[in-house]
Amino acid sequence: MTAIVLVTHDGLGDCLVRQAETIIGHPAMVYTISVRYDANPTQARDSIGIAIQIADQGDGVIVLTDLPGATPHNLAVEASSGKHSRVVSGVNLSMLLKVINYSGNDLETLMAKALAGGHDGIVNA
Repeated sequence: MTAIVLVTHDGLGDCLVRQAETIIGHPAMVYTISVRYDANPTQARDSIGIAIQIADQGDGVIVLTDLPGATPHNLAVEASSGKHSRVVSGVNLSMLLKVINYSGNDLETLMAKALAGGHDGIVNA
């Protein structure tokens, strides 16, 4: 099973996971890292790296971040370097639900599911 790590601005990942739990039950292998606005970047990057190492049970880790180019995203990219992981930015609830539902897939398939879930969760109503 591919592990999931959410790296978001302070508290956002925890909120998304709570909503996912309400919708589909307790998702296994989902870890959250909140990056506070006043966080020490080195310590935050190291915490993300440790979370990725702990989460990886051999099938890899998909790291979802909230905002492309923002601090959580940049630190996740740095922390993921050299690890069996992929970073996808722009997480929304649709993306997270898709990733949880398909977490039994390999890392590359799951990355594609994350992109599709995020994209399909945006509609012009």
